Amino acid sequence: MSDKINTGDVLLDVKNLNVRFYSNGREMKAVNGVSFNIKKGETFGFVGESGCGKSTTSRAIIRLLAENAKIPSGEIIYKGQDILKLSNDKLRKIRGKEIGMIFQEPMTALNPVLTIKQQMYEQFIGTNMTKAQKEEKAVEMLRLVGIPSPEKRLKEYIHQFSGGMRQRAMIAITLAANPNLLIADEPTTALDVTIQDQIIKLINKIKDQLGMSVLLITHDLGVISQMCDRVAVMYAGYFVETADTLTLFSVPRHPYTKGLIDALPSTDKKDLSLKPIKGTAPSLADLPSGCPFAPRCPYKEDKCDAELPEMKEISPGHMVRCHFHEKLKGAQGLISIDEEGDNNV
Repeated sequence: MSDKINTGDVLLDVKNLNVRFYSNGREMKAVNGVSFNIKKGETFGFVGESGCGKSTTSRAIIRLLAENAKIPSGEIIYKGQDILKLSNDKLRKIRGKEIGMIFQEPMTALNPVLTIKQQMYEQFIGTNMTKAQKEEKAVEMLRLVGIPSPEKRLKEYIHQFSGGMRQRAMIAITLAANPNLLIADEPTTALDVTIQDQIIKLINKIKDQLGMSVLLITHDLGVISQMCDRVAVMYAGYFVETADTLTLFSVPRHPYTKGLIDALPSTDKKDLSLKPIKGTAPSLADLPSGCPFAPRCPYKEDKCDAELPEMKEISPGHMVRCHFHEKLKGAQGLISIDEEGDNNV
């Protein structure tokens, strides 16, 4: 996590974003009134269960949604311009060039019939680079992500790489365009723990070297704790809590956030048994009229079933969507810290 972020230097500003999917006459409310910003040099994280809207939100940023998806309202301001209003020609100059994306599975994201070199060179289209400069840059990027014998491996295909090396190759291809913002969608999914740690350290290292901003999408709170400056917790297409990472892990104030933290295994807990969140997330095609988490919430009252809570700022930079967040006041997360922000570890 970076401690050199200029709080007034916003690179991306998303305002009241809504995304809908339409299938067989049904409307699915995948993203609901999401607002956030990402500052230059910052890593911002989305965390939540599968299907909560994390990936949909990230894909909406670069307008890479399925054909049955629509964005009925919202703004995505990048460098002073609304991405949602850009022509396809202008969007192509940003997508992949200024905003890069690492997808969950390299085998499906990369072209299996093109060499790594050919796919890397696609990032140089529109530049005045010579053939020698392209080769030098491609080798440099593979070396940067820790792929040995880069000159040889440039000529290979993605199926010739191991799981960890595939992810590294995709990162190298994405970074070849020197993006200002890197969207990393579950970059450590399906990798073993050792490779996960390597990828996390790699992204952090390259972020610092290149001065990038990073949007990290994951369901893993451990990855969030290692990489993010700020984090948004998503549930059923809504942001339910946003805060800096230390605050979120020390004084969670939404029952869902507390449930995610309580479900983590930890030797620091007096009770070592896992505490899963009871029930299942609601269907995006049939969201409850009140709080979407109400059916699973141990603190629920009648108001929760009837009225959707607003996102409220309860302390500087700490936003919560809960009618009764005061019930969690004093509740401790994984880090001991008091409500005034003094670290008690």
